Order: sequence, then C-alpha cells, then structure tokens
Amino acid sequence: MKNWLANLLSPRREAAAQDQKSPVDLKPVTDSPSGRLHGWQEEALSLQSEKEVQSLRIELQERDATIEKLRQEIERLRSRQDELLTELLQNHLGALFSDLSAPASQILTQAFLQEEEQKPVQARDVLFVARRMIRTLEQHGLVFEEKVGEQVTFDPNRHTPIGGGNHPQAGQPVTVRFTGTSYAGKIISKAGVE
Repeated sequence: MKNWLANLLSPRREAAAQDQKSPVDLKPVTDSPSGRLHGWQEEALSLQSEKEVQSLRIELQERDATIEKLRQEIERLRSRQDELLTELLQNHLGALFSDLSAPASQILTQAFLQEEEQKPVQARDVLFVARRMIRTLEQHGLVFEEKVGEQVTFDPNRHTPIGGGNHPQAGQPVTVRFTGTSYAGKIISKAGVE
C-alpha cells in the first residue's frame, strides 16, 4: 500500500502525466491496411475542425467589431477637429471684425458727411482712420509687401505690371505704385509696379 501511494505521488509519475496528450489524439493513425481513419478519429477530427472554424469566426467577429469601433472613433475625432477649426476661425474672424468695426463705422460716417450732407471732411481725418484699419490688419497677420515709391527688381511672383507699357523682365528695376499683401507666407495680391 505504501509503495502504491509513493508511486502515485512520485515526481516521475507527475511528469509522465504532464507529457501525456489529451484522451483524443488527433493524429491520423490508422491500423487498417486501407489507410482509413477509425470512426472515432474522423469524428474527433471533425469536432476539432468545427471548433477551429468557430474560433476563427469569433476572431473575425471581434476583429470586425474592433474595426467598426475604430472607424467610429476616427469619425468622431474628425468631427471634433472640424468643430475646433470652425470655432478657431470664428474666434479669429470675430476678433478681426471687432477690431475693424469702429474705424469702418468712422469711414462710413465720414462718407455720409461728405456725400450726403456736403460737409467738408479733412483728408488727414480719413487717413487717420485708414491707418488704424491698416494697423489692425497687420496685427491680425496681414503683411503689406513693398512700399509705394520704392525701387525694386521685378519678380513676376511678387509683382504685377500696371499701365499699358512694356512689361518688365525678371530682375529689371521697377517702381512700386501699389503695395502687395501676403498672409501666412502666401501672396494674396501682388504689388503693382511700373
């Protein structure tokens, strides 16, 4: 009895038990001369195949669900990004319009006084308001390129010839008659030169 219990609990027996395969050995072992599987082996292989197919189906469903969740998250992030950009643009434009509203109102008042009531409006008053508007535009990122009266070399990417005369060639000296403008490093309007 003691030996039986010792053999039962021996480390060699535990190792042997761990090395043993499951009761259904799925290797296609045949004892028949025709090479056919036994019925129980075919059934075991069929069950194992169904189990693997079901496992793959579950993995595909989980993968599809994950992909759909990721698509929804991407769409949500894109929508949020669009909202943030719209909000940022509205804030920027709102600040610009707010800053320009007072001088624009003054220009409209000066125009009314001059045109409707035939009251004299001083040029320096109009220029004062116009310069406020220019400073406001500059504060919001608009850059005025070149200065009126300045002598520069003609660059067709930055200048446009005015007047009906000959068009200058690149590198030829010209005089700026109208300033150009740029914003965020991009030319909005070319300087008028002759």
